Amino acid sequence: MPNYRILLFGLTRDLLQNKEIVVSSEKTLTASQLLDKLKSNYPSLAKLPSLRIAAEHHFPEAHFILNEGMEIALIPPVSGG
Repeated sequence: MPNYRILLFGLTRDLLQNKEIVVSSEKTLTASQLLDKLKSNYPSLAKLPSLRIAAEHHFPEAHFILNEGMEIALIPPVSGG
């Protein structure tokens, strides 16, 4: 049963009032499956339009398999100008 430690930044940190969370799963997840699980477990995240998963300092494809122990971060929508 993998446990994924997820770092939070910006708006995600504010919404969940924590700097990191741990998500347990019965099986290894892909990046898109983890994102879906996070939105399901934390409904406030589902309202963010462009939430992304970063793994090992890269933005993986949706089908990328995440392994326990990887550095995973939840990247909130950002704007620039």
